[in-house]
Amino acid sequence: MPRVVIALCALGLCVPVAAADVVKLPKDSCEKPCLACANECLGCMKHCKEHKLEDTARMCEICHHSCLACALAVGNKNSEAWQLCESCEKTCLACAAMCAKGQSDQMKKCAAACRECAKACADARK
Repeated sequence: MPRVVIALCALGLCVPVAAADVVKLPKDSCEKPCLACANECLGCMKHCKEHKLEDTARMCEICHHSCLACALAVGNKNSEAWQLCESCEKTCLACAAMCAKGQSDQMKKCAAACRECAKACADARK
């Protein structure tokens, strides 16, 4: 009998049944701040590349993609939305800290948008 079950599972013919298939989803209140942050980070990334601030530019690019992924997942109620929302919060906090050290208005705006996005993501998971 165990060989039959293993063979069926190997062929993809048996599906494990979970006790509860409940997926935790964050509230969609973080979707707009994530999109705003993604746009701000994209602009900041370009600004940083122009001024040869490569580390900050890379951080802004990562944050840009993280925020876009979060907004898309939350908006579509994807099963990965919770994890992406957590990741977005952490990435935004790191990006905000890095951009806050800069002197330009672009970097200050980016830091503010990142802090707002991180707060929205944290609140969406409460």
